[in-house]
Amino acid sequence: MRLLRGLFTQVFLWVLLPLILVLLGVAFGSTALHQQAMRSMVAERNAGIARGAAAVLTENLYRRQQILQALLNPLAEDTFPDQTIRALSLFIADFDLGLALFDLEGRDRLAELGPLRADPQALLDQLARRPGEPVFLFGKFAGTSGVWIGLAKGRWGAVGAVSLNALGWEMLRQTVKTGPRAVVYLIDSTGTVIASTAPSAQGANLKAYEGATAALQGESGVAFHRSPGTPEEHVTAYAPIPIVHWALLIEEPWIDVVAPLLRYTLLVPLLVLAVTVVSLIALYVSMWRIVRPLQALGERAIRLAWGDFEAIRTPVGGVEEIQDLQRALQDMAEQIRRYQSGMQHYIAAMTQAQEEERLRLARELHDETIQNLVVLAQRIQMLELTLPPLEEMRPAREHLQALSAMVRQTIQGIRRVIQDLRPLYLEELGLVPALEALVQSTSSEDLEILMEIDGEEQRLPPEVELAVYRIAQAALSNIVRHARARHARLHLEFGSSGVTLTIEDDGQGFEPPELPGELALRGHFGLMGMYERATRLGGHFSIRSAPGQGTRVVVFLPGEPPRA
Repeated sequence: MRLLRGLFTQVFLWVLLPLILVLLGVAFGSTALHQQAMRSMVAERNAGIARGAAAVLTENLYRRQQILQALLNPLAEDTFPDQTIRALSLFIADFDLGLALFDLEGRDRLAELGPLRADPQALLDQLARRPGEPVFLFGKFAGTSGVWIGLAKGRWGAVGAVSLNALGWEMLRQTVKTGPRAVVYLIDSTGTVIASTAPSAQGANLKAYEGATAALQGESGVAFHRSPGTPEEHVTAYAPIPIVHWALLIEEPWIDVVAPLLRYTLLVPLLVLAVTVVSLIALYVSMWRIVRPLQALGERAIRLAWGDFEAIRTPVGGVEEIQDLQRALQDMAEQIRRYQSGMQHYIAAMTQAQEEERLRLARELHDETIQNLVVLAQRIQMLELTLPPLEEMRPAREHLQALSAMVRQTIQGIRRVIQDLRPLYLEELGLVPALEALVQSTSSEDLEILMEIDGEEQRLPPEVELAVYRIAQAALSNIVRHARARHARLHLEFGSSGVTLTIEDDGQGFEPPELPGELALRGHFGLMGMYERATRLGGHFSIRSAPGQGTRVVVFLPGEPPRA
């Protein structure tokens, strides 16, 4: 949630992102509308080209059928006039692969001009079976692709062979190709390619091809599809050649059909994306000069609030205004330091008085109260010994024994209080044994406390050792009373510049305040006391916790306390 409130995020969400979305909407919307218009235009254009090319082939085939019809019309049932033979020479130019007249009964060749380059028996068989109907067959004539055209009248048959180029195929393949990768297919009634501008497609079956079936059924139009084996979208225009039950297909990739203007339109989203990336980079660079220094300054301000006055002195960079703000914070930090120095003297005096009062109470409890209780316990024992060993004295003896036990428990309790008021181990043996005794006395069946020592153990000034001990004492007391923890760890690290105390637990945790001044307002007086002890001696205090995630207290105290 804090990230969403950042300056960079706010500028991006409320300024840059809406602008990007509008630009992308306009770009993709205009591109979609342009492509839709281009599809309609391309469909109309390519369909017209395919119909025109099919019409040319149909017309050329029909004209040659009419020539054969004209040759057969003068023939009677049993006569074959000489003028018919002479008429053959008039039409030889239309049948570049040969023209002949046959007697279908005997299969005799009556006349021939431009010798036929292939055997016409298959065509003659169909003419015999289909008298009066024109027959068209695709064939190969000495390596040249062509079309057989036949027509029968009675016993007479006229047979012509014409190459595809003579029908206009060569001209069509040059004019029909609409792009560099466009392919033209001429397919027969079975869907087999009989001619194509792509040599590898010769003989392939395109019956299942997009538009092929519709064209063989007499329809014309355009289909947009993706061909097998390629992710590119293709556009296929198709038209029938009904006279021979063939079809003409013109296929090319859609991107090749797109006009240059549309290609530029397709680049608009990329241009918007590039502008977006450049804008984000520019925004990021500008924010780097503002947001990152502000974040660093905010972190240092929080550390300053917790007593780390040196943190605010580290430069954070950024624009001049941020540097002015840091200088203002440095001046404020110096004023706070002076004020805190005065407060620390006052708190030090109070703490000293408190420790002296604790020492006085410990002495009085040890020298007077415990001594009196010891004497009381001894007299109870003497009184018990003076009682006669009679059965009627048994209740009195039991009361004296109970009273003696209560006195011993009271003595132990007062000794624990004396230990809290005046840690004798700390004065006599040093910091580490005192902490070990504290950990041992605080541990229980419900709370396991692990103690760790790092660095070379050394004696510290008495006020520093006492502060470390009191902070550890307060922290462990908080764990016992509030944390509901099963495990805790006390880690003491000796360094060249001071000592670091870390105490953490796996308890229920809480939500710590961001500023130390809020500790007392929220009732965390124990934590406030730890903070005051640490800062009074020139140290640092930090606390990390969250509900359900335990608590971690870290305190650093310098080896030598600051001088007044």
